[in-house]
Amino acid sequence: PPARNYRPDDHIIMKKLRVRIIVFLLILVSTPGFMPYNQKSPRACRIIPNEIRKEGTHAATTTNSLPEGESTETKINKPMMGRWEELHGNYILRPNTDEGPPRALLHFLGGALVGAIPHVTYRYMLERLSEKGFLVVATPYNLSFDHLECCDSIIQRFETIAPTLARQYGAVPVVGIGHSCGALLQLLITSLFPDTPRAANALLSFNNKPVKEAVPFFDEFFAPFFKTVAERNTETSRSGIDIINIGLQLARAASEGNIPSNKLVTELNDLFTPIPGLAPEKVEIPEEFREGIETLIGPSVTALSGAGFLPLMNQLVDTLDQIPLLIEEVAEGARDFVPSPEAVRVAARRSYRARRTLILQFDDDPIDESDEIQGILQEAESVTRMKRPMIEIDVRRRTLKGNHATPLIAPPVEIASQAEDLLGKDAAKEKLLYAKADATVDEIVLWLEEGNL
Repeated sequence: PPARNYRPDDHIIMKKLRVRIIVFLLILVSTPGFMPYNQKSPRACRIIPNEIRKEGTHAATTTNSLPEGESTETKINKPMMGRWEELHGNYILRPNTDEGPPRALLHFLGGALVGAIPHVTYRYMLERLSEKGFLVVATPYNLSFDHLECCDSIIQRFETIAPTLARQYGAVPVVGIGHSCGALLQLLITSLFPDTPRAANALLSFNNKPVKEAVPFFDEFFAPFFKTVAERNTETSRSGIDIINIGLQLARAASEGNIPSNKLVTELNDLFTPIPGLAPEKVEIPEEFREGIETLIGPSVTALSGAGFLPLMNQLVDTLDQIPLLIEEVAEGARDFVPSPEAVRVAARRSYRARRTLILQFDDDPIDESDEIQGILQEAESVTRMKRPMIEIDVRRRTLKGNHATPLIAPPVEIASQAEDLLGKDAAKEKLLYAKADATVDEIVLWLEEGNL
């Protein structure tokens, strides 16, 4: 089409438009991660580099890493300890807001296996952080060889409560904190899930080892053994996984102070019947006998529940529930993590987005790879600044005394406080072995405060 006539004020209009675009871009790139009100499905927003796509996944048919029968829309209603709340599969610690809103939301992910009950295994560290004015959200997850599936389930759970917390507390910055495998998952979330904002990340005891290095004798012993466990017996049509699951159901019933259901008793009877077809179709505990047993054990159940023993046992069963899932994955051919350690390094170099990162390692931790991830994130900083020169990115590493399990080794805060009142702070920390965990909390808080959080 013929060009229209040039008007004298066109250059003024274009100049104003350019200024507005530049201002918008500056605001966009300088805004840190805030708590989301509404986000897209994690699968729709993850960025998967070609290196990861080529690997494929042994768990391609899995649509969700949540436990079977559990929805992000349902409340689990597990017995809670202390100030903890459970909401849509997340464990929450609310700070005292008398002095103002939370300083930040700390989204915590625990290590392999123990990350299924972070409010129990990391209770001291997270309660101490909450006392400093931070809103703590600890999202449990089932360990899987497919780390992307883990990230999906974590984000899915977190997104169900993020809008509620945002309405209650306003837009507060989200800081990711992860220990061991949880640190690796935080790295993946910040690199591959752009719709999941992080103002900063604290990575504790980071490691990104392949399965063969993380699990000694994996190919020689564990892989063939798990495959045998998963195989079904041709006579009974039962597998070792079935036996484990029945045992876990019995443990779950005991931890809740309940007598096993008639369905579970029938499955148990089938399990120990040597010849298929001889076991009765249904085994029932007489109602009068069941009521008598419940009356007899009722006082003990109440006492153990009140003392916190049964709730703790119930939470420990959550950790054991991951074992049959992992056995199934290995039996189906899982031999390394997805993405592989090399693909993780590539993704972090290209796409890591957090403005501030604390890498915290312990001096007696042989599986720690903090030095390697520090170098990778510094390379990521160079890549980002080439694209966006005005962005300031801070990556720092600190080394503390301790070992890989240091963040886990501590009593609940109330017990520590009572011990300190009786023995004094230094003596209590020495006797109860939580001095190093306390130093870990202090280091994280100092780093957060340096970032005005």
